[in-house]
Amino acid sequence: NQSSSVQLQPGDLFLAIDLADSLRMYDVQYHDGGTMQQEAILVYEEAIEMVTRKRAQALQRGEETNRALTGDVDINEEVVMDYATRSLDGLLCALFTSLGKVYFMANMFEKAVSSYSEAIKIEPTYLDALSSRGSSLIILGKYSEAARDFISVIEMDTKRRFLDCFTGLARVLQTKEDASPTGWDPILSALGPLIPLLESQMQNIQQEEGRKLVGSSLARLHHVLFLYHDSKTKDVDSAWNSLTRAYKYKMKSLPPWNKGFETQKIEATKQIFHKGFWPNVGSEHDSPIFVIGFVRSGSTLLERILDAHPEIAGTGENSVFNGKLDSIRNRIVQVSMLGDSTALNEEVNALAAEVVDEMRDRWDAVASAEGLASNSSKPRKYVDKMLTNYLNVGFIHMLFPKAIILHVFREPMDTIFSAYKHEFPPGPLDYTSSFDSLAELYHGYRDLMEHWDAVLPGRIFHIKYEDMVRDTPGVSKAIIDAAGLDWHDEVLHFHKKKHAVNTLSTTQVRKGIYTDSLQAWRRYEGYLKPLVQEIGLRVHYNLSTSLPGYSAQHILAERSEEGL
Repeated sequence: NQSSSVQLQPGDLFLAIDLADSLRMYDVQYHDGGTMQQEAILVYEEAIEMVTRKRAQALQRGEETNRALTGDVDINEEVVMDYATRSLDGLLCALFTSLGKVYFMANMFEKAVSSYSEAIKIEPTYLDALSSRGSSLIILGKYSEAARDFISVIEMDTKRRFLDCFTGLARVLQTKEDASPTGWDPILSALGPLIPLLESQMQNIQQEEGRKLVGSSLARLHHVLFLYHDSKTKDVDSAWNSLTRAYKYKMKSLPPWNKGFETQKIEATKQIFHKGFWPNVGSEHDSPIFVIGFVRSGSTLLERILDAHPEIAGTGENSVFNGKLDSIRNRIVQVSMLGDSTALNEEVNALAAEVVDEMRDRWDAVASAEGLASNSSKPRKYVDKMLTNYLNVGFIHMLFPKAIILHVFREPMDTIFSAYKHEFPPGPLDYTSSFDSLAELYHGYRDLMEHWDAVLPGRIFHIKYEDMVRDTPGVSKAIIDAAGLDWHDEVLHFHKKKHAVNTLSTTQVRKGIYTDSLQAWRRYEGYLKPLVQEIGLRVHYNLSTSLPGYSAQHILAERSEEGL
């Protein structure tokens, strides 16, 4: 058996829990590709073993295991207590739930569900586990089960600690409204009184942090109402009003946007990676397939097409390369200062090998956990989908000059509005919720993509999302050919593949090919005029799919005949 790198003694239970929590929160905070996930899993497992032994001994002695040191027997209330004062049942529920959250972040969704279910076996009303299990069930396509979990939380969570259940149920209903016989009623019945109550509370809170906390909750709930009106009532005015109110609260809770910083960062990148910059170094590895682009550009569809090939493994948005980027950058700079081209080439090859080795190790762990390992042979290619790696093409090319880079792009306003209306997890994409910051981010992306095409002509293959949707067979075959692999017909049945994907497009990609999102922004065109003005001439993207041997002329001809 593997063990964690920190050797824990039998009495180190609370040290183990604190260490595991720190490792998990590092992953949440730094989005570094999951470098701490395996360590966190191992330490949580050790802590669970310790508590399980203590609980078994207590039960043998006929002692209660559900009573905290405070005398309380409500395990859901223990979430606000120190670990040392919780009951043994409460500790186990918390540990199984935290372990499930690490599995979730590591794309091991079946394992996540199993871990949450262990907590629910101990305490069937444990709200954190129920809410978290619902999120994993969505990704696995088990919508009715997910809806039941979310509705249970809505009904039992009288203190409204788990607001994610409203978003989760809304996502289920957007995708499959008949997954729940009660439809949107549980959401509307709860939010009707809850939103005014929170707004009243917010007016009476003096401390800034308290106001931000309540404001963040209000932002989330108004966004749920946006989803309701956008997908159910189709009432554009009500939907926009809810979205505007959501983002008013959200942006008040964030530090002000540092206007001009993104533009400066893009310009600095362009100055460093100029034409002729790249030394004659680079590995022979061609196993990574890098997918880049602006958020909400159709990258999930592209990754699912790739992942459906038996020799390609998609790994979600857990980018190994991105997680190692700081180390890659620092080590390249240090060796470059020596002025020794041989040493630089050796270092670049070593860095590339580390990335590829970790991609394989990550895939092996996920495949084993999700029962995928026995279904196929080892992949030859690994998809590294971190869209913001358009910022890092210079380093990608240095380490992997033979690996393909796929840039997926989409009609600009569809992309931009999709980015604007989606509530991303807290982090770097917070500022897509404001017109001015979103416009600066988009202009930076377009500037840099134009730069890479100028200094590395032909290095990046461009793939138009609309071509993928309208000509899936043609584009898919060109993609697989560009990857240097033989064609397999199962690529066209990507939506039936078991391997789950955790992105905001999770529910959409399970439908297969659909055209609902094309020109979706037009419904809100009247409200988006200020954003259109900020984007300017870049509301058009005169770029074509550039995969070798691919032509979209027949699609254009068909659309012309249809009068489109």
